Formats: sequence, structure tokens, C-alpha cells
Amino acid sequence: MSFGIVVPLILLPVAIVVAFAWYRRSMAALRPDEAKPVSGLRLTAEALHRAPTPPWRVVYEIGGALGAIDHVVVGPAGVTAITTVVADRPDPELLRSARNDAVLVGEAAIARGPLDELLRAADSSCDQWARVYWGAPDSKRSAAEDLVHGSALVEGQRVDEWLSSLVAHASTSLDADRVDTIWRTIVTGIGRPDPRG
Repeated sequence: MSFGIVVPLILLPVAIVVAFAWYRRSMAALRPDEAKPVSGLRLTAEALHRAPTPPWRVVYEIGGALGAIDHVVVGPAGVTAITTVVADRPDPELLRSARNDAVLVGEAAIARGPLDELLRAADSSCDQWARVYWGAPDSKRSAAEDLVHGSALVEGQRVDEWLSSLVAHASTSLDADRVDTIWRTIVTGIGRPDPRG
């Protein structure tokens, strides 16, 4: 028998056992503060994945192509730009008392601006900028609260409830073809492949 074959056959199982033992010790010694944090952006994406398709179409994790907008939701209630915030949802009254409504409306318009520019190709515009907060949930408050016209504060854990309320309170309704056209315009406008092709 040749040593060229026997040595690897003996060393391979030993190396596997040593590597497995080291891995188990490393995992057992891992402290909670060393765990990798979950991205708020990812949490919002997971919550939006639960939205029924149709009627909702979502452009996920845009990654800077539209400024501070993380996701865009298109559905019967219109077009909503979403920005994720990893913090407790603030009280809208406190925000309004710290700044006047004109400033808050302007901030929402500026946040929606890159998306509105893109949506001109579909003869459409963004209806709302929603900030989705991933902090401590508060069941005493509604799932979403309007800050000013065109701006909402949403509890991340209740995104599905918020989307349902958008449909219930919509003054107009987009049909499925229009939703698809607007969604496709956004997808191709940010440089992703055309979903038709």
C-alpha cells in the first residue's frame, strides 16, 4: 500500500473532526452582543413580501437609485414611497410642533421628488411618502398616522394593516393594468431589467 493514499485518508477525517470541534466551541462562546444586526431595510422588505400580489406591486430595496427611498409600493390606493427608519415611531404632534406644516410638506415633496420625476413617463406621481419605523410597537396607536398631507408615519410590525387601510380610505382606485404599468416604469427607470422581456 502506498503512503500517498493512506496519509490523506487518515488526515482528512481528523481535519474534519478538528474543524467541527472548533466551530462548535466558537458558536458556544458567541455572546449576544456579537450577533449581526438585522437591517431595517430588510425588515421592511420582509413585511412588504406579505402584501398580496395583486393588488400590490412592490419595487424592493432600491438602493439609492431614488434618493432616500428604500421601496415603492404601487396598488389600488396609488403610489407610496417608503423610507425605513430603525427607531421608535415619533408622535406626529411633537413633530408638527417642532416644525411648521409647510416645512414638513416640503420635506415629503423633496423625498418623493426623484420618484415623481421617474413617474412622469407613466403620466403618474407619488401619492405619499411613508416612513416605516422599526422600534418598539405601540398597540395603543393606529398602524399609521398622517403627519401632513402626503406624509405618513408607519409602525413596521403592522405594515399589512396599514396597506389594508390605504385601500379602504382611497379616494380613487388604480386598476390592475395601471398598477402594472406604473410598477414596470419604476423597475425599468431604476435600471433593472424589463420584467416583460
